[in-house]
Amino acid sequence: MENENHSLEFLNTEASAKYFADCDFALKSGKHIQHYNSEAKLWDYISDHYEQLMNYYEHLFGVFLKKESNDRDVYFYLEFPEGGSGKFTGDRHRIMDDRHLIISVLLLNIYKERFFDSKELKWTQIEQIIDESEHKELWQKTLYGEIKRNYTPNEKEEMKRRFERSLSLFERLGWINWIEQEACHFEIMPSIDRVARLYANEITNVELMSEYINEQLS
Repeated sequence: MENENHSLEFLNTEASAKYFADCDFALKSGKHIQHYNSEAKLWDYISDHYEQLMNYYEHLFGVFLKKESNDRDVYFYLEFPEGGSGKFTGDRHRIMDDRHLIISVLLLNIYKERFFDSKELKWTQIEQIIDESEHKELWQKTLYGEIKRNYTPNEKEEMKRRFERSLSLFERLGWINWIEQEACHFEIMPSIDRVARLYANEITNVELMSEYINEQLS
């Protein structure tokens, strides 16, 4: 009991009084915390108390505070036990359905292959990828449900709404940051790299996604 009490002493610090509640809420919500804008203070707090926080979540909740890097940027998140949720309610170990997954792969590829000089994207650029990229049939099958020469304005609008629903999820997870949500203008964040870690078996490369998509969407 003495060791357990000692491990929680960090909660009595001034820094914990200022930042712990916001960090705890964000992490338990599935947020990936990065050194970016308003999250920078939370990132600093976690970095300064990483060992104590790691013990806190593992021993009290049965989940794991992880520190990952995509070669340049470090981010923090909670990892749930395989096939479970630790001591939280609900099934949290898989955080996306298949359509969200496939859209996240599109963003991951953009981030990794640097299709554009900036990690910012506007809707017109997304449409260009869907209509003209090397893997356009893959993305059209995913987002429209079928491959056609031309899509109606209603089909395009519905596809955009589905895409935006995925982006809203990714924003909550910390994988994108809205610049202008109404214009579907956003920035892909470094933690999009988590997609590759979560779903490595499904997304060894983009070509292999075709078979996976057909299985999931059939």
